[in-house]
Amino acid sequence: MQISGFGLVTVAFAIIQPLVLVGLPLAVLLVTFGPRSAKAAVVVGAIVAITVLGGQTSLWWFERGWPLLLGGTYVWIAGWRPRWNFSAQALAAVGLASAIFAAFLWLTPQIWMELDASMRVRSAQAAQAALGLLGAAVDDTLGGLMAKIAALQVAIFPALVAVSSLGALGLSVCIRNWLVGSEQPQPRIGSLRAFRFNDQLIWVWLGGLGLVLAPLGQVAERVGSNAVFFMGALYVLRGFAVLLALVDGISVAAGVIGGLVALLLAPVLAVLLLGALLLGLGDTWLNVRERARPAKD
Repeated sequence: MQISGFGLVTVAFAIIQPLVLVGLPLAVLLVTFGPRSAKAAVVVGAIVAITVLGGQTSLWWFERGWPLLLGGTYVWIAGWRPRWNFSAQALAAVGLASAIFAAFLWLTPQIWMELDASMRVRSAQAAQAALGLLGAAVDDTLGGLMAKIAALQVAIFPALVAVSSLGALGLSVCIRNWLVGSEQPQPRIGSLRAFRFNDQLIWVWLGGLGLVLAPLGQVAERVGSNAVFFMGALYVLRGFAVLLALVDGISVAAGVIGGLVALLLAPVLAVLLLGALLLGLGDTWLNVRERARPAKD
């Protein structure tokens, strides 16, 4: 269940190759922590073989460099703070990796311009491919909507990468735990209903919202929109965790059916996401799960 959940987050938000985004942190985990087995060696070898494929453009380097940096920061955080839960370790790793990468781009702005242009081209190609699949059903309204989605995807691609990176780290840890088996103690990831993070991160969301609303220019607006989207996704997930805790979980079948209905009916999905966002934000101050626990007991 954990593997499917992390996999869904990784694929749903992926704007770079999911296989590489998961594989390289997994390879770093296996090389650093083991297990030292033939099975692990085969996995690492397969990951290395896959990652060398493709033309070496700026986007190719980013799709390899970012997962390596992500895996390295996670290994360091996990070794430095082994008692932290997974969500704290993963968030810290993504934050540290983002800070290091941002400093690198600050010193080499040309690389950022090339990367941004490459993302723009990829998003436009993806939109054209989607329109091609629809064929004759495409009209001007749908074409305009796809163009806006592609432009939004480019604007918030750092946040999309950050969210998918959290899922990729979770998937990497789950696969590594499976390879370890019972050889050694494994980090406990925990269930979705227990998901939470430091309440002080609310200021990241509020600060991003302030940058979006304040007339400070395009750079500030883009930084703010990425902060709002990234933290908003985390608060949506926290809201679902609160809901699951309150109803004592749901069956897999009910979750799949509910997800399909929400995807097919856009208004239902919008209301569901907004409700989860508000519930997640409210949990920062109200601590809903702790308040509800005495009533259940």
